[in-house]
Amino acid sequence: MDNLIAILSATVSVIGAVIAGVMTTWSNKKTRAMEARLERERHEQTKAEQAAELISRYREPLLLAANSLQSRLFNAVRDEYLPVYLRDGSDDEQSEYARNFTVYTLAEYLCWVEIIRRELRFLDLGGEQENRRFNDRMQAVSTALATQEIPQEHFRLFRGQQRALGELLMVPLGATGHHESMTYPEFVRRIGDDLGFRRWFERLLTDVSLIRDETLADNVRIVRTQHALIDLIDFLDPGKTRLGAAFREKYEWPAPSPASTTS
Repeated sequence: MDNLIAILSATVSVIGAVIAGVMTTWSNKKTRAMEARLERERHEQTKAEQAAELISRYREPLLLAANSLQSRLFNAVRDEYLPVYLRDGSDDEQSEYARNFTVYTLAEYLCWVEIIRRELRFLDLGGEQENRRFNDRMQAVSTALATQEIPQEHFRLFRGQQRALGELLMVPLGATGHHESMTYPEFVRRIGDDLGFRRWFERLLTDVSLIRDETLADNVRIVRTQHALIDLIDFLDPGKTRLGAAFREKYEWPAPSPASTTS
């Protein structure tokens, strides 16, 4: 009897030890899984915070650049600016400014987009809804400039060209690793003194005259780009606190004239 009790006791002890080991292993696995989940959540939160900080840092310059470009395009197709101030063959200050600043506003916008793109690529932000919307708005502008669905080629820039022009205007901010956009005076100096630099913008400088001379139907790319920029501005400033409603008007196609009748 004593032997039986000893055997049963030993068996119970072994079973208890096995159960305890299994429970410990299960508990350890559960703990590790929980720690891994918490680490993923902390990582996702960190990415979201980094994205929010990045967008906050560049919201203002991108907003102002987008508004400067859309305003320029709006006035270009409304026939209230380029026909008045841009005169081919003239080297007067107003004509030079009309041509150069129109191209600069495009290049400046592309510069800020390239700066943001370079910083965003180090953040895996594909799952963040707000950042997808942000990227979608910028992609819409890029598509309007690059699309081949519009037969007119003036102001057409393929995506690689857009990035190249943006890169050309990037200016490093000391040793911070960040960049800003080249100023307009420096841009004018470079296109005047640096033939290699000017070569990248030569066609666009010529295209400004085409925008002035073409009919509205031939400036579809300009209108689509202006519309996409307004959508981006609405995203960056939904409360209209930085730019009021007066600064975000989409160019509307004129209503067709009523068909004339004959008696």
